[in-house]
Amino acid sequence: MPEHSSEPALGVTPGRLLRRLALGAGAVAGLLFAWWFVTNPSSLPVRTGHVTAVTTVGRPVYVGLWSTGADFGRTLDVAGVRLRADATVEVSLEPVLCRGGSVGVTTDPAPFCRELLDPAGAELRPGDSLVVRVLADDAGAVYLDRPVLAFREGPRWGTREAGTEAVLAVVTP
Repeated sequence: MPEHSSEPALGVTPGRLLRRLALGAGAVAGLLFAWWFVTNPSSLPVRTGHVTAVTTVGRPVYVGLWSTGADFGRTLDVAGVRLRADATVEVSLEPVLCRGGSVGVTTDPAPFCRELLDPAGAELRPGDSLVVRVLADDAGAVYLDRPVLAFREGPRWGTREAGTEAVLAVVTP
């Protein structure tokens, strides 16, 4: 005759299993949402159209691609700026952070900026702007895409396009 015991049997009852699965699924969903939130910061302002500039061979020109304006309301810790250009000649591109000012197109940005910095590792604040220094040793055309900023804003970080595009003509003197 089989013996009956009053002790509970080992194992997981169906109700407990479903609760554990639901808690696990909820935890995974929460972690995925947190990951998405942290790695997808708000987009940055972009403009349609483009900036046009003309420079001569061997003479650098500074072109303003994005000005935050005093009402920007955000501070970004910039990790770097990626610039991409389609050009008919070899061209040198250098991103520059214009602290406390903005530049349209100029060969000397110093009068328009309180300070000129490498944007990598700098804070981009309201009133600052992003400028690109363009230099070509031969005559040709340069089409610049919008700059892409890698940045952190509080706990969020990511990369986003900002500003506008530019079209440059490099002519012989």
